[in-house]
Amino acid sequence: MLRFLFPMVLLQFLLCSCTLEKELADNFIKKLPEIDVQLFSPDMVYKYNHKGEAIRGFDSLSSIQGDSALFADSKYIQFINDSIFLDRYVNSFIDELRMLGFKVFIESSIDSVLLSKPQAYMVNFAQIQLDEYLLPFEDSETFDETTYYKRMELNASDLSSWVELSKLNAAKPVKTLLYSSFSASDGLNGRFYFDPLTSNIRYKYKIDSLKVKDVYELSSFAGKRNASYLFDYFMNQYITYKLPDGEEPVDYFHYNRFRHSITPAGDDRFDVLNSK
Repeated sequence: MLRFLFPMVLLQFLLCSCTLEKELADNFIKKLPEIDVQLFSPDMVYKYNHKGEAIRGFDSLSSIQGDSALFADSKYIQFINDSIFLDRYVNSFIDELRMLGFKVFIESSIDSVLLSKPQAYMVNFAQIQLDEYLLPFEDSETFDETTYYKRMELNASDLSSWVELSKLNAAKPVKTLLYSSFSASDGLNGRFYFDPLTSNIRYKYKIDSLKVKDVYELSSFAGKRNASYLFDYFMNQYITYKLPDGEEPVDYFHYNRFRHSITPAGDDRFDVLNSK
């Protein structure tokens, strides 16, 4: 029995800690402090096509020729209008952040009124990047002890964001760099089957191709999710601050405003790249 004592005590401690963190998260949501955000929007989208392997003679091109060839041969990025793309991204971010209870200011210069607010922050979209590439796909299934494979490449795009966060009225300003990335790709529905006519194993599939309009939708999706990520960042900072001295958070939590639920975020959050 003694050998189970430590794991049981540890489990009980983790459960108690998790309960306390959820209580603190719930308190943050119910008594949301006034948080003002000064937003600085990006002025361009960095766009890259990584499908050089699909261009004949690409290895023999100069760097400038290669960049031109990649852009001209791209399936999506050459058709993306930066202004439209960023408008959708930023507007989605602002709308969601306001729905979550934050006050958002979008003037190009810092409002002097914000400097007197105890919880006023600057959010600067340092870089928004759109990447286009080929995503390897593999499916397999075993028939009569023989494993069959199907490999192909799907079209895909990533939207990455580098967001600088800093408190406006801090005695010792700290700039935190946050990062997120979201992806969209061709949808594939496929399966292996036995063909009775040829007695062979074949692969039947259907591709729902990624389109330019889907990449624009990715911008709206990313803006909304990043607003949610920012809310979660503040909520988890609050949890850490309110925990008893010497205790560290057991988990990182996500608030779903539609379900009014608090759950572990897992990887569904900002990555903190640095804080200085």
